[in-house]
Amino acid sequence: MTRYLVRAMAAHLRAAPLLFALALLGVALGVASVLSIQILNRGALAAFEGTMQAVGGGAEVVVLPRAGATLDEALLPAVLAEPGVASAVPIVRAEPAISQPAVQPDPQAVRPGAAPLGARPDPRPSLRLEVVGVDLLAPGRGGAALPVSSLPEALGTPGWIAVTPALARALGLAPGATLEVTLGTRPVKLLVGAEVDLARVAPGAPSRLALMDVAQAQALFGTRGRLSELAVRVAEGADAGEVAGRLEERLAGAARVATSNARSAEASGLLDAFRLNLTALSLVSLLVGGFLVHAATNAALVRRREELGVLRALGATRAQVAAVVLADAALLGVLGTALGIPLGWAAARANLGAVSATLQNLYLLEAVERVEVPAPLVLAALGVGLAGALLGAVAPALDAARADPRALLATFTLHDPARSRAPRLFAAALAVLALAGGLVAVTGTAWRPGGFVAALAVLAAVALSAPLVLDRAARLARPRRLGEVYGVRSLAGHLRTTALSAAALGVAASLAGGIATMVGSFRSTVDAWLAETLRADVYVTTTSWRRGGLAPSMDPAVVAALAREPEVVRIDRLRQLPGRSAGRRVTVSGLDAETPGAERRFRFVAGDAGAAIAGLRRGEAIVSEPLARKAGLAPGDTLPLDAPGGEVRLRIAGVYADYGAEQGAVLLSLDTLGQLFGDAPPTNVALRVRDGTDVEALVQRLRREHAGEGLLVRANARLRAEAMATFEQTFAVTRLLQGMSLLIAVVGVTLSLLVLARERAAEAALYRALGATRAQLFRVFLGRGLGIAAAGAALGFAGGSGLALALVKLVNPAWFGWSFPIEWPWRELGRQAVLLLAAAAAASLYPALRASAAPASELSRDAL
Repeated sequence: MTRYLVRAMAAHLRAAPLLFALALLGVALGVASVLSIQILNRGALAAFEGTMQAVGGGAEVVVLPRAGATLDEALLPAVLAEPGVASAVPIVRAEPAISQPAVQPDPQAVRPGAAPLGARPDPRPSLRLEVVGVDLLAPGRGGAALPVSSLPEALGTPGWIAVTPALARALGLAPGATLEVTLGTRPVKLLVGAEVDLARVAPGAPSRLALMDVAQAQALFGTRGRLSELAVRVAEGADAGEVAGRLEERLAGAARVATSNARSAEASGLLDAFRLNLTALSLVSLLVGGFLVHAATNAALVRRREELGVLRALGATRAQVAAVVLADAALLGVLGTALGIPLGWAAARANLGAVSATLQNLYLLEAVERVEVPAPLVLAALGVGLAGALLGAVAPALDAARADPRALLATFTLHDPARSRAPRLFAAALAVLALAGGLVAVTGTAWRPGGFVAALAVLAAVALSAPLVLDRAARLARPRRLGEVYGVRSLAGHLRTTALSAAALGVAASLAGGIATMVGSFRSTVDAWLAETLRADVYVTTTSWRRGGLAPSMDPAVVAALAREPEVVRIDRLRQLPGRSAGRRVTVSGLDAETPGAERRFRFVAGDAGAAIAGLRRGEAIVSEPLARKAGLAPGDTLPLDAPGGEVRLRIAGVYADYGAEQGAVLLSLDTLGQLFGDAPPTNVALRVRDGTDVEALVQRLRREHAGEGLLVRANARLRAEAMATFEQTFAVTRLLQGMSLLIAVVGVTLSLLVLARERAAEAALYRALGATRAQLFRVFLGRGLGIAAAGAALGFAGGSGLALALVKLVNPAWFGWSFPIEWPWRELGRQAVLLLAAAAAASLYPALRASAAPASELSRDAL
């Protein structure tokens, strides 16, 4: 049987290479979509863990600030005194912006650090370094890869840094070169002293990482007496978890202590929603690819019916027949995976920049610079490809195994049980929707996976409804002659083949329509939100500013100079720093609550605007909607907030809409922020100018006057445009997945029509014998393709509407904390429908030409 199986596979491949290639492409694209997302997901965590490894030298425990961005270095003796601690390496982190790069950065070699939503440095090229100051002499030091001969110079030369070879190549640097950077408005000169290949000690470390001595870093960046963290190595035989627990007690709330594993888990938790959404969307592509395998298997069965009948007549068991069919599918799975792996790698590389920027914008994690396909992912891709192919072939294999040998040997047995099953499948679709609706009605957004269950139910209902929808739609056609309308009408007689393509198109169109509606609604909301929030004329920050990071501040003298500008009538100050609330990482901001019209700067989703601002002035807090949803907070509740003096509890005055920080944000007045965290200069300022002022001219003049101070000056319109560009970048990957799903589905149309041409060869020969022209047969097949596309578009519109509701009303509030109204992008949906019909028409051309070009005497031959 094995020898027969190998020979049969080879004969099938030689006889129908095009059918095999189309099915192979479907599996490959499905595997590629899943693999590309997993590569990017893995790369995000690898970059974070690589930085920790390069900086901490494999430390098992880390001591972090409990409030703000830094911690007191006086804690170091207490940490070293704890039993079980072998060493503790002090670390200072800073992300200065390069002022004058020697060479234009190569974006493929070094990825620019992206600022948060609405704050990306734009008018001039800017690249952020991640400078890490460590004790270069400490055991297990982060500079383990640094040459020993470089240590004297590194310790004694102000501004001495070691850079990675990739960074040196990108910026055209060599040892001895000077690099001018700014942190906030503080100018700093760095001296490139050596190159250090951090990839040897930490393969995932970013190329923009630069090392220097910790004392040098404190002096240069204005953080004397302050540290970013302590990397702790535990003694041999000591338990890292127990040491971390004792350190937490010893430090008595002055710092936060975590194991390295817990810190990685925290970073992974931040990405849960992001990764789950992309993974779910990529699996839809694999689902659509499964439809293709199903259709290809059916095509093979049409061709091999007599062969399988002979096998059964000669004594082959049903299990052996099923094995023959499943073996074909397994071959598809293996070869499709082999093709899908390089495609997935290419797709991941093409979307590296977009995903990296999203991670930095929304999650404040390191940039992803590398795309790698390790062995575990290769095995996972193989499993996904095989599972998808085999699942797609299970039903045809069972049908072939159960069929009576006489039916298989019949020359013209066009089995089509799909028509009788269509009503039952539609009833099952309604049942699936009812069950999902009941679940959502009971749990709402409290059970987070409920939104994905509802979305999956919608897609399943689309697939189950396809046979009935296609049957009813085809019956509406009233042909008067042999042509396109007759082709549509004939679809009802071949639901077993055509319904699969309609289902695949419907699922892909549902995905495209649902995402388009969600993104369009979100875009409109964010645009309106920016218009409400950004009310000043000019916004000034620093090129090194990054929300939730080391919060580089602006020199008070620079702020005062901006306030003295003759065109400026008011200056609003904003200070931001990282914080924590009940174990959650949040952004804490202080603003001038006395500014006139402050209540109009926010869209409150809970609480009265006037009362909320009044509460802000009294020392209360207002929180963002994502934080309120995730922590279950409401106006009148108490917000726990870590501060340098210990945890404080603030009354919540209101909840406002915010779309720039998925992890959550807390707003305080500047006075309250100063009382809790200490006074400091602002990190951002907004300028209101006199009526009639040429804002762009003012922006250009301020840039010239403050050149070299690391300022980023933008007009209101420019800032909003950059924010929307960042928004579009965030959803770039979803568009890739949409495109893959639609491509797979369109390939399915070609496959189905080729199968139909094979199944109806005798019928076509009869039409030719009765006088039908090749043009008429061509139009029949074209009509079939357009009919499948029209049914898919109709299913996609219904499914897309349901999917949009699930994404907007369930998934986004539960996983991201964002809420926004649905706005149907009719123009975009119309374009998608036209594109779908055009693609289906194009996919119909080859099968139509193939079926109509041969003479009547050849149409019944096995030539496809």
